[in-house]
Amino acid sequence: MNRMCSGVTGGAVALLAALILAAPHAGDAQTWAPESWGSAAHGELVAAVGGQESFLRVASAARQPAPEPTVRGPVMRRLRPNTISLGVQGQFGVARGTSRIADGFDQGPGYALRFRYMLSRAAALGFSFEHQRFGSIQPPINVPGDFADSHVVITTISSEAVFYRHREKELHPYFLVGFGYANPDVVYTPEISSRVNEGAFLTVGIGFERFIRPRVSVDGAIRAYGEIANSEFTSIGEVSLGIHLYPGD
Repeated sequence: MNRMCSGVTGGAVALLAALILAAPHAGDAQTWAPESWGSAAHGELVAAVGGQESFLRVASAARQPAPEPTVRGPVMRRLRPNTISLGVQGQFGVARGTSRIADGFDQGPGYALRFRYMLSRAAALGFSFEHQRFGSIQPPINVPGDFADSHVVITTISSEAVFYRHREKELHPYFLVGFGYANPDVVYTPEISSRVNEGAFLTVGIGFERFIRPRVSVDGAIRAYGEIANSEFTSIGEVSLGIHLYPGD
């Protein structure tokens, strides 16, 4: 019995010695320690998460278009104060009223020159010169001693205040109000004429301007004129269309 116990004890001691000899050295303790297992797993997790975030950032940048640099064009001269501009218009007018002009003449073509000085981006001081012709109401009749081809020519000069709306756009309206002086002449022949209803007048109007180039625009307007001279009233309505030029410095 004692020999059996001694044999079992000796076998246990031999097995324990073998396990001790097979155990890792001190230098390998970090590899086998449970703490090192957690640290290694944490490092691998951080590396994986960081790599995924970098991939997402690269993919997001690839989906978004590259920012384009903002290029600001040159300022149009039509927006600058102290700009002087010149316009030329053809027009058609109609005369009404109780004056000698309205009694004998009704409608006809004309032309106008417009000068404007920009006070601000929304207002300008204008000056206009017009040459308007009205034909006779009665058809020409070739009767000896009569002036069958008579017509009236009205030359005017005026000053106007022009107010623009939406001046920053290519197409914008404007309003005007002003006053001037008219010189109507009834022309019987190239050598014979008679001045009638000369005097001051008031004018109002509405128009539009459409830029086709930075310094060139199409300019159209409807104007109304009212004049009282020699206790006679003359009203004139005109439709005009032309171009307006904004010269350089």
